[in-house]
Amino acid sequence: MVVFNSYCQFNNLAFKASISDNEIDSLVNAKQHFSDCYIMSTLETLSQTENGREILKRQIQHDDDNPDLINCYLYNQNGIKEKYTVPSELVEKKYEKLYHHQPNEIVRTVNISVSEYENKHRTKPLVCRIADKFKDYSFEYNSPSHFMNMFTGIEPRVIGEKDLNYDLMKYKDEVLELFERLDKEKEHSFVISTGMKSLDGHRWHVYVLQDVDMANNTITIKEKRGNTPQTMSIEEALRSFKFIAGYFNSDLEENNNKN
Repeated sequence: MVVFNSYCQFNNLAFKASISDNEIDSLVNAKQHFSDCYIMSTLETLSQTENGREILKRQIQHDDDNPDLINCYLYNQNGIKEKYTVPSELVEKKYEKLYHHQPNEIVRTVNISVSEYENKHRTKPLVCRIADKFKDYSFEYNSPSHFMNMFTGIEPRVIGEKDLNYDLMKYKDEVLELFERLDKEKEHSFVISTGMKSLDGHRWHVYVLQDVDMANNTITIKEKRGNTPQTMSIEEALRSFKFIAGYFNSDLEENNNKN
């Protein structure tokens, strides 16, 4: 089997086998090959903050007993931390395509862990589960807030994700308030997503929200298929995107007290 799951609650988890800073840095250049933009954008943006990096080290660890295995920890709906163990190298055909096309083993480990988690719990939003019928893997197509909560154990800040809005214009005041703070607090982990609108040829695509510059009335986003930053006016962003989700660095301090 590719994944061996053990379900239990962990206390005082040590960082003995945590992934390295170099492995965390690799998430910046890792490219998207599947419909996992929400995972890849979230992992990269967590790598950009101090507390986000600590969470990555806590949630993804090399196995102490077998160097060919990586453990990923995800929180279930009851707040209990579950362990998913994934081989570094391909051992069966179920995830063969993933191993061949995604060279970053940290991304692969998270993808497989999320897939196995969803196969067991089926906690994705209904609209995302419908899309599973047309995909090979159940890690594809998910809402960023669902993954963020599953991965960090902390509810993210969200604007417009689950509402019936077409863009962010109806939340303009709330978005501008958030942008003002993002401009002042550069350590943050937010993603921004289109809905039915197409940007760069993609619908329902999730981008890293890299920076906000209120003085120049712009934001900078990053698309993970090409790892290409793009700067646009705030007005254009309000009309191009459906929702925002994520954390300020201080939001993630809560994880330090978790099991």
